[in-house]
Amino acid sequence: MWNWMNVNVCRVVASSGFVFGAVAAFGGDVWVRPYIDGQEVVGTPLKAVVSSPDGKAVPVFRWERSDERGGTASVVKEGKDAGVYTLSAQDVGQYIRMVAGAGKDAEESAWIGPVITREQAGQIHSYFDNTRPYQDNVAEIRQEVDARLADAVYFTVAHGRLHGSPYAMVRGKRVALTDETRPLSMGGKIYVPEAFLSSLCHVVVPSKDVKRVAGKKVCGLATAARLLQLKVWLADEHQSPVPNFRMAHMGEGLVVLSPKDEVFMPVRDRDLVNEACNGLFDMKANDRQLQWLRDSKFGMFIHWNPSSLAEAEISWERKASRPKDSVNKGCNNALDFEYDRLYKKFNPVKYDPAAWMDVAKDSGMKYAVLTTKHHDGFSNFPSEFDVYTISKSPYGKDIVRQFADAVHQAGMKLGFYYSARDWYHPNYLTNQHYRYLEYYIGQLTELLTRYGKVDVLWFDSVGNSSLNDWDPRTVLRRFKQLQPDILVNDRMNVVRMQRNDFPAELKGDFKTPECRLGGFDDSVPWESCMTVANVPNTGWTGSWSYSSKAKTVPVEKSIMFLVNNTVKDGNLLYNIGPAPDGTLVPEQADVFKAMGKWLKVYGEAVYGTRGGPLKNQPWGGSCYKVDGNGKKTVYVHVCPLMAGKGNALTGSVPLELKDLKDSFTEATVIDDSSFNGKPAKLEKTDNGYSISLPEGMSWNAVDTVIRLR
Repeated sequence: MWNWMNVNVCRVVASSGFVFGAVAAFGGDVWVRPYIDGQEVVGTPLKAVVSSPDGKAVPVFRWERSDERGGTASVVKEGKDAGVYTLSAQDVGQYIRMVAGAGKDAEESAWIGPVITREQAGQIHSYFDNTRPYQDNVAEIRQEVDARLADAVYFTVAHGRLHGSPYAMVRGKRVALTDETRPLSMGGKIYVPEAFLSSLCHVVVPSKDVKRVAGKKVCGLATAARLLQLKVWLADEHQSPVPNFRMAHMGEGLVVLSPKDEVFMPVRDRDLVNEACNGLFDMKANDRQLQWLRDSKFGMFIHWNPSSLAEAEISWERKASRPKDSVNKGCNNALDFEYDRLYKKFNPVKYDPAAWMDVAKDSGMKYAVLTTKHHDGFSNFPSEFDVYTISKSPYGKDIVRQFADAVHQAGMKLGFYYSARDWYHPNYLTNQHYRYLEYYIGQLTELLTRYGKVDVLWFDSVGNSSLNDWDPRTVLRRFKQLQPDILVNDRMNVVRMQRNDFPAELKGDFKTPECRLGGFDDSVPWESCMTVANVPNTGWTGSWSYSSKAKTVPVEKSIMFLVNNTVKDGNLLYNIGPAPDGTLVPEQADVFKAMGKWLKVYGEAVYGTRGGPLKNQPWGGSCYKVDGNGKKTVYVHVCPLMAGKGNALTGSVPLELKDLKDSFTEATVIDDSSFNGKPAKLEKTDNGYSISLPEGMSWNAVDTVIRLR
């Protein structure tokens, strides 16, 4: 069993010497979490920060730079006395990293940059004032955007992997774009459809100005501007001189036709450009986009990373303070050398996500969600923005890519769990949080551009912070540009202990009650995330990651979870924690597959249904479907495991349905027995209906379903 002893940190801050701590019980000579402290501005002394579990001497430091993040590195300073590197004019436009140690002991920091001049740094301006509520800041930004663009026509066009906006603004009016009116970009040129100008802008387009491109009648952008008597302003031509995160806006593809020559200033108006684009997108999914989730009912959740080696609850059994987290008052981003070095031994040679998906399909699951990064900061995918990733493990291969390919091959929907809250990253909610935000947006962009279609992003709080630290409207809009049909859960913008302190449009597309079954709610999609295993006497809300001590939830109770959520209009996202070698615990997988066997009989009364019309019944509940002709079929689930004390139906006593307003003429049994498909006796009563089982049949101890038509 892993020895979870507390280890004093030997943390070397090169500018201020070092302090030796106690030697870790397991020994080792690896430097841990080297990073750079200081802003990437000319004249700034950058400090090398590194920690060691065994109190060894200060390492050799090597500073390197490159023309691009992760490019060919050249050494600019090296030595035991090289703990500080002061940026010079030669570093402008370059990316910088620090390497602690040499040879097999060498550990790299993440790249920072590109480096900017002091003059450029002075142009940086944020409209997000942390002394004011986030909503007030957004309202002020929006007011400024609307004032500057009151007489403008603007939209975004496709730009690389970014989709164009579904809306345009036409002189202060937001209008939906159709295939006929949507502007397009082809061959480096932007075209405006004739229909856009005539139907949305009410401009007559002379036939001599019209050409045909991609099957559409269009005008060139300059021609469209002339017809509108406006001037062209392109966000792509008004970008910062270097792609530094704090300087560069995220308005790629924004086209503004305005009476003014200059609409926004590069760098200083970064937030205004972003918000101009934000207003062209919906922050929440529509009913069409949500339909698959409502219909699916059942999904697989997988919590897995190097923590499985220690049989530790993922992130939560990391023995270190949790910065800016309400659960722990310590705000220092400390290390747990044992936990944080588990990735050095992580080599899941039996990882086979196709086998996982075989289990999921046999279980009747329709979508699968994998932890790509949990609160402990380790990424199951390689990233240009960090080194604490799977690529540095003995395994080395991209876990997320293999998972995504397997899910797609299985014909299922793909979801990624990603924790914005990070107890390892040195810049999370510090005075250099902008560097963490760059990492956060950068990694999410990687996840949404490398792995094909992604259907769900599953978040888990932003810690104790202000939404001003996250610019969530811009981030959500970016998701929509990369994956227009993406669904986002309700935790992306949740501030710990302040769950309602943000606008409705940022509350996500579906709710996620955790380790508890949901109550009836047909106003918004929701899913309970539950665990198929629990470690007794730990106090954890379920066992999310692997433990050999875990007890598996019985099949009957697992089926009850699914039935409860089905009749209450929700889903079940059922979690399993794979073993360190990448295999699923057979006993837990068998529960999933047994649920699939049950669904082969009862699936008609689960998939594609909505909760109701009978709500919160003492004996169970009901769900229904409506066919294309408006005919309703109701499925009555008599589930003794859901029933309150003394309310379970036993034997063959009739079921009394009260206040059922719809009319039905037949009742049919759906049951895992020889009575399946047999008619039940349906009698009209003063308050509804009475249903009697076929002769010789008793109510099933798990679930009996009666189909009403």
